[in-house]
Amino acid sequence: MQEKKGYLIKGQNLALRKLLLTDVNKVYLSWLNDKSIQKYTRRRGQKMTMLGLKKFVKSIEKSKDWHFAIIIKDSKKHIGNVFLNLVDDLNKSADLSIMIGDKNEWGKGYAGEVIKLATQFAFKELKLHRLSAGSPNPAFNTVVKKLGWTLEGKRRDAFFFERKFIDISCWSILKNEWKNK
Repeated sequence: MQEKKGYLIKGQNLALRKLLLTDVNKVYLSWLNDKSIQKYTRRRGQKMTMLGLKKFVKSIEKSKDWHFAIIIKDSKKHIGNVFLNLVDDLNKSADLSIMIGDKNEWGKGYAGEVIKLATQFAFKELKLHRLSAGSPNPAFNTVVKKLGWTLEGKRRDAFFFERKFIDISCWSILKNEWKNK
């Protein structure tokens, strides 16, 4: 497994770097407590404290998962995070999750660039065979579909949203399907 310290992945507009304790601030905390940002996440409705956020970021040092801050290259502004969770060395797989926390940066195509960068890292650097993701978020589902991910199915009525149950779309991409080789 690669060394996590200071790893940087550069794209056209964005860069991914290790999520750091110095990223923990009131702005980051506000993303986690904003209902509109968290509406499609499992942690929606849960209150995060500064202490809890610091504990989380400290705990990732001991994890085999990869936690990246999404940075706009020109301004060095932290706008969100992308994680490669449940890294499974034996089966060469991981689960991808993303949050663009800065609402001023929504709709600019950043999610697609971030997912491409994280996918490149997973397949080239970590030598994974498979990435997966599941989401009820229509915007996320549109992005991964455009990027060539395969819809594996749906977890029916698995997410309670706006007083009704909705499906979670389950996606994957294999290394040999990846278009950015």
